[in-house]
Order: sequence, then structure tokens, then C-alpha cells
Amino acid sequence: MRVLSADLWEPAPGRVLTWDVTPGSGHRPVPAAPTYNQRNHLIGAGSGEPSVWITAAFDVDGPIDPGALEAAFGDLVAGHPGLRVEAVRRPAPEQVGLLRHDPDGLVWRRHDGPHTRTVAETREHLTAELTRRCAPFGYPAFLPAAISRPDRSTIVLGMDHLHTDAWSTTVVIDELAARYAESTGDRSHAGGTGRTAGPGRAAGLPAVAATAIVADPVSADPTGPASGNVTGPPPVGADDPRLATWHGFLRDRGWALPTFPLPLGVPDGERVAQRTVVRPLADAATADAVAARARAAGASTSAAVLVTLARAVADLGGPAVLETLLPVHTRDDAAARGAVGWHTTTVPLRIDSGVGGAPAGVQPWAVPGGAAVRPAVPDTALAATGKALRAARELAAVPLEQVVTSLPQPLRFLRTDIFQVSYLDYRRLPGHAAAAGRRAHHVSAATRADDLQVWVSRSDDGIAVRARMPRTPTATATVDAVLDRWSELLSPHPPTHKS
Repeated sequence: MRVLSADLWEPAPGRVLTWDVTPGSGHRPVPAAPTYNQRNHLIGAGSGEPSVWITAAFDVDGPIDPGALEAAFGDLVAGHPGLRVEAVRRPAPEQVGLLRHDPDGLVWRRHDGPHTRTVAETREHLTAELTRRCAPFGYPAFLPAAISRPDRSTIVLGMDHLHTDAWSTTVVIDELAARYAESTGDRSHAGGTGRTAGPGRAAGLPAVAATAIVADPVSADPTGPASGNVTGPPPVGADDPRLATWHGFLRDRGWALPTFPLPLGVPDGERVAQRTVVRPLADAATADAVAARARAAGASTSAAVLVTLARAVADLGGPAVLETLLPVHTRDDAAARGAVGWHTTTVPLRIDSGVGGAPAGVQPWAVPGGAAVRPAVPDTALAATGKALRAARELAAVPLEQVVTSLPQPLRFLRTDIFQVSYLDYRRLPGHAAAAGRRAHHVSAATRADDLQVWVSRSDDGIAVRARMPRTPTATATVDAVLDRWSELLSPHPPTHKS
């Protein structure tokens, strides 16, 4: 899976097809409220913030068969209740109503768009259509599209963030590829699990019942709009130590959410155009060596990635302990693993960079066929980060709504964006084995920014990063230096940092 933003997307030109979807009269209220993250997303959209969408894109052989693709899109939407939910405005900006449409009442209408001639023209046209269509209010909040070419074509499904997350893009690509292959009769590319198909379902596709998609347990309310009417866990007790941990993290920060500690060059209260950087941090052999050392220290690869980021920031003048928020998934069973929705919450994390750690506590990265060297991050810091990461993930059971409403003082947002670091191992997600052959892409909207946000992905190729930041000279210099140092620290031969 290649993870990038729209400003770096390079879709090859061709005949662009899009579909409008009009709901019929059959719909019913959803007995649910948005999660805390979804509610903030809706408030931002209601106040005029740019559309925040996530697009799943992948390639298929030959020109697009429009009828087969429309059938595949229709089956996907019918099978995932969240894709049939409409968010309806209410008088108060913090309120929203939710309706779920009957799949049998949806009317699909295809539009044969332009035949683009360049990558830039194709990107501009699709980005404009995605921004127009993938907005959270109204229906649909998604754009089915394709770029048809004689030899190899691209299938696209853009979705407003209200109804999707990074994991969901892998589900969408894997299901759409199988459904389209079944519809065209090309069973050699159907993939899937080999399970028996149910009524209206392509053979080999996992069953997704309308009530099988679990609630996002980050909400104190019933399940969010991407779920199927399953009640989420109740709030924790007022004396729960996990709630106390959240309170302690925020209290130590003066009740403010984390911000990136190095200069980014954005005046207070302003946001500027986003800059995106996508680059590798470690190749496959190095990533395997990092994982092996992490296991030996009682930690994980994600812990190693996080602690080396903290050390990179410290080496460039930041604090010895890096404070950030960490998105974590809430997919705890097989049904949730196959769901399309925003199934993540956010937890606080403190990362001790190990600055000043004893050299005796440092073990080498061991790369097959290469010399072992001693990296700059001590094992004590790696082990401590592993422990902190495990504890932080336990906080996912605490509803964010409860965290915020139980604070003794109002939560402070120093910036619009929140400094966060995400880690996702795509090797464990649906469709990974076929992703490279499909040229699978996760493409996010490029909007405005006032802080740094980082997404790390692990694949067969190694470890890569997508960084989103303000497009300022200061942020460019700062973040590029951090990424360079971060990659050095993960390398089997990290140079000594000179301050």
C-alpha cells in the first residue's frame, strides 16, 4: 500500500468515469451518535473547513467495464452500513442527525467525464470531484470513479473521513477488486477468502452482515455511524486508573493537547497550505533488524520507530521526553477487521528518547550480511517505550467524550491540528499479498496545516513515512532534518550526531 496525499498523487491520464448516487425514500434514523472524533470532524466541516477525504485506488487489467464496476460499487455499498449513512445538520453545531438509506433504493447514474492528457490534469480533475463530493453532510459522502485506459485502468473510491480510516482503505480495495473481477468473469483476479458466497455476494468474499460491524468503542454514546447498531462499551468508573492517566497527562500540559516541540514557522492562530513528504525510513532488511532488536528488548517495531523519532527530535534541540497522541484501531474481532468505518481512537503517549542513557545498555542492530553497530538509542529507552506503548493502548477503552467532559478545566487547543504519530503494519491487513500487484494507493486530501502529523507504514518493502506539515520555510527545514535524523537512527550504520 502506497500512502500519500493528493498533492503527491500521480494518476495516469485516461477516460474519467464517475457515478452519482441518489437515495430513495427508504431510510431510517440511526440510533447512534457520532464519536468524539467524528463530532469534531463534523463541527469543522460545518464551520467551513476544507473537505477531509480518504481515497482507495488500485489498478486492474484492461479498460473499465462500466456495468461490472457499477455492480461492484453497489454491492460494496450494500454490504457496509456505514457507506449508507447520511449526516444531517441540526440547529446546534455540535448536534447532528444520522439516517441510514435502504440499499435497494439507491439510484446509480454514470457520468463519462473528460479524457485527460496529463498526470496533472487527471489529478486536478479527480481532486476537485473528490473535494466536491466527499463532504460529510448530505448523501453520498463518497465518490465512485475510475480512469479507463486500454491496457491498465484505475478504480477509485473516495470517502469522507467520517465513514472511513486507513484500515478501511485496505478493506475497500480488497473487496472491490474481488467484486469487480467476479462481475467481469475474471476469476483469476478475484482473490478473496474462498468462503461460500451468500445471496447477492460474489464468491470468495467475506460475509458482512448489516449488524455485524462493531461499535467504535471510543464513544460514550451508542455506536458511531460506521457501525451496525451495536452498543459500545459504557463509560469507565470515575476512579478508573486509565481515566486518571488521561487526566494526569493533560494536567501536566496545562490541560492542552500536544504540539510539535520544534519550530514550524506558523504564527499563532493561523493555518497555511499543507506540505506533504513521503519517504522511506528503512529498507526491508533494516526493518527486520529493528524488529529483532525490539523483540529482544521486550518491545515492538512500533516502539522502536517511536523512540527513534523522539531521539531525532531531542538531537535537534527538542525535549528529552516527546509527548504526542497516538491513533490506535479499535477492531477487536473478525467482523470489525472487515468493516468500513472510522474505527480508531486516540491515546496519549510520553516517549523517553534515552538521551544520556548508558552506552552499556545499547545493543546493536544486526543486519544480515552486514556489520553490527551500536545505535544511539539505549535498550532501556526501547524497553521503556514498549512498556509505555502497551499502557497507552489500554487507554483506548476510555471514551474520549468522558475524558473531555470529566476534566476539571476546559481542554485547550493551542493549534487546530494535533501533533500525532500513527503506525500501521499493512502486512497484517486485508489484501496485503495482492496490494503490490494492484498498485494499491491510500490518498488523503491535501488541506491546510498548523502542526506536524506523521503516519508510519510497515510493509514488505520496509518502513516508510508520510509527514503532513505547514508549507513554510521553517517547517520544511525542521521536518526534513527530523526525517533525516530519524532515518539515520534506524539505519544499521547511524552516524554520530553533531550539534
